[in-house]
This record gives sequence, C-alpha cells and structure tokens, in this order.
Amino acid sequence: TNLVAETERVLAEVGGELTLSNAVFLAHERTLKLAQQDLETKLARITRATMFSAFLPTVAFSGNEALFSGRISGLPQAGSLETSGAHFGSGTMLVAQPVFTPVAWIMFAETQYGVRIKDIVRDRAEQVMDIQVAALFYRAAVAERTVRTYELQLASAAALTNRLARLAAEGYALAADRARAEARYAVDTARLVQARNERAETCAALADILRLWPLATFAVKGDSLLELPALPEKPLEEWVWDGLVTRKDLYASDQLIELRKARVIEALASFLPNVVLGGGGANLSLESVAVRGWAGSLMGTWAAFEGFRSIQQYRAARAEREAEFKLHEDRMLAVVVAVANAYRNLLFAREQATAARIFAAAARMDHAATERRYADGQETLSVVLDKLVVRDEAEVKAVQAAYGEALAAIQLRQAVGLDLFASDRDMIK
Repeated sequence: TNLVAETERVLAEVGGELTLSNAVFLAHERTLKLAQQDLETKLARITRATMFSAFLPTVAFSGNEALFSGRISGLPQAGSLETSGAHFGSGTMLVAQPVFTPVAWIMFAETQYGVRIKDIVRDRAEQVMDIQVAALFYRAAVAERTVRTYELQLASAAALTNRLARLAAEGYALAADRARAEARYAVDTARLVQARNERAETCAALADILRLWPLATFAVKGDSLLELPALPEKPLEEWVWDGLVTRKDLYASDQLIELRKARVIEALASFLPNVVLGGGGANLSLESVAVRGWAGSLMGTWAAFEGFRSIQQYRAARAEREAEFKLHEDRMLAVVVAVANAYRNLLFAREQATAARIFAAAARMDHAATERRYADGQETLSVVLDKLVVRDEAEVKAVQAAYGEALAAIQLRQAVGLDLFASDRDMIK
C-alpha cells in the first residue's frame, strides 16, 4: 500500500510521463539493485576504521575484591599469621602502545585500497544500471509507439469493416472484400493485444528497477532518448584508448594490483619483529598492608621459526600478484573487444536508422499515390489496405531504428565508461 501511494506521488511529480533523465534519476535515488554494493562499501569503511586501532594504544583496567581466610607464613619477624575473613583487594591498569608493528600497519594500508576498490566498483555498478534503465526505457518507448500505431490501425480497420459491410449489404462491394476487411480487423486486434502486453511487461520491469509499483500505469517519452549529448566523430582507435583510460572497473583493477603488492609486503613484514611499549600500575591491599606502584616496559617479539609458514605465505602472495597482472591484461583486452563491438553496432544502427527513414518516406508516398488512384477508380481497395499496412509498419520501424541508434550510442558510452549524460569533454576531464 505504501509503495502504491509512493508510486502515485512520484508519477504525479513527473506529470505521469517518464523521460530518460527522470528514469535514471529515480533509479539512482530509489533502486534496491545496488544494495549489495552499498553494503560492501560500508563494510569496507568499517574494516578500515577497525584496522586503524593498530596505531592507537590499548588501555585495560581490572579490579578484585575478596575475603581471605587461611595462614600466611614467612612474614618477617611475625613468622606466620592466621587470619579469617580478612579483606583482600587489588586493582591494575595496563597501557600498551604499538611502536613497531609492520604487519598491522600494512594491513591498514590494504583496507585503504579495499575502500577505494569498493567505491569504484559501486560507481561502475551504477553506470551499468544506467544502461539497464536505458535499455528498458527503449523497449518501453518502442512498445508504446507500437501500441499507438496499432490503435490507429484498428480504428481504421473498424471503420473500413463497417463501411464494407454496408456496401456489401447494398450490393456495391464484394463479399470477399468484406471478409478480407473483417480478417484484417481480427489480426489488428490480436496485434494490439500483443503490443499492450509487451508494453505492460516492459513498464513493469522498468518500474521494478526504479522501485515503483510494478502494476502502475505510466507513459514514457521516447523522444527523450534522442536528447542525450551527441557523441563526437572519432576513429575506433581513439574510442578504445578512451575506454582503457576511463573505465572505472579498469581503475579498480589497478587498485587491486596495488593491493596484491601490499600483501606481498605484508608477507615480508612477518619476518620482522614487533615492538610494543607498555606500562601500568597496581594497587594490592590486605587489611592494613598495601602495595602500590607503577611500572613500564618495552617488549619486542620476533617469530624466529614458524614451520615455514611465513615463507609459504610470501610465495602465495607473490603468486596472487603475478596472477592479478594477467587478469588485468585480460580485462583490458575485454574492454577493447567491448568498445570495438559497441562502435561497430553504432555504425550499423546509424545505417539502419537512415534506411528506415528513407523506407518510411517512400511508404508514405506510395500509400498517398495509391489512395489517389483508388479515388480515381484506378486501384482496388485491397491494394490500398496493403499499402496502408506497409506505411504504418515502416513508420514504426523508423521510430524503432531512431531509438535503436540512440541506444547504440548509450551502449558505446557504457563500453567506454562515459556517464550517460556526460559529454566527451567531461570524459576527457
């Protein structure tokens, strides 16, 4: 119920029609798809704060109060003492300050890399989500345009069917033409139902990623796909270079290599000693006898032999570092392939859009000429119907191709690592 009311409020704020920028903004503000990345980022920061304790002193207090009954022997002059129910108390305070703990220090540096990596991964996940939103928005826009076209076709088919029914009843139209019109009306009805189902499914998927009520009804402004900043005309090699220097996941991979290097140093640091400066005070009392004092210490520990465990840890850290270099190279090659594919898809989408526009213009001209010939009695009604269908389908495909070109540009942005609404100048910065 709360989500339904919240959805109504959000849709009212955008006027019941979503643009691409609205959808992306709502996804950033409301989505639950990044909850895992947000959690991992928060945990990384908590881990870093925890490891910072390696630089801080530890302070511990202890106290004890007891009743003592027994024999105390060896006392000077008194020899021995029998006591029953004597009060015994003690209190201590211990302070330890790490002076030289290289492993702990390096582990803190590793958590710094960990936080940086999680931040970058989260930003990249947001970019990928933007592409998912754009793809769903594209499907919803095409579905909505298709529904409108089919609704117009169905209205025309209904009017034509009624007209032919009257003409056939008066003997001015063939029964075959009437049957053809009725069949056309049935086909258009089925296609309209299918298009509406496709629109509802796509809008539900889009609402899900925006954390809106999936059964909500809303429209999308498909032309907002065409309002994104234009991409510059550059050769493929420049796009590949931009991808290699801009992709956030490659930057995260760079940081992961630094993390692996730090773990090699951590393994080496296990061969070094640890030095801790300590101090504390004690207060012991037994009835009227009391002992009070302070003490300080400088303690060093060095693991001389641990069954070759430190050596094996060092070898494992080096192996992980070398493997990370290879994985980084593989990720770079994957980016090159992704950028090249997206670039070629954009070129093909542009050619498709151009061809679809030319074909739609030709279909409109052909339909208009056929209608004029029909009005002069030089063409049959069945041919006019066929040309009408061709014209409407061509217009739908022209819009679909135009939106497809915009989506291909968005996919190239994603492959390069450019934010959805950023310009090429922003990417260079």
